[in-house]
Amino acid sequence: MTRPIGAAVSVLLVAAAVLAAQDQTIRRPANLPEPVGEDQRVQASDIDATLADPKVVLLDVREPWELEKFGTREGYINIPLAELEDRLDELPKDKTILTA
Repeated sequence: MTRPIGAAVSVLLVAAAVLAAQDQTIRRPANLPEPVGEDQRVQASDIDATLADPKVVLLDVREPWELEKFGTREGYINIPLAELEDRLDELPKDKTILTA
């Protein structure tokens, strides 16, 4: 079933209004790179095994309110995406970084 474009726009406007009312916005930098290819992605079924490797660290780029609402994994590093460029020095240089 498809919805008319006007209905989709209305849904987006309502969602934006709800986020604005809750002051829970998702900040996005303007200079985001292209997403990585499939060869660099970890499949959902492999995430636990990948994160069990001590040479891998999880970088969670969500906003703090998203972590509170949806949770995260133990041992993660949280740097919201909009702050990442300014906080790269906080990331370990000797580990593989898995982002979420």
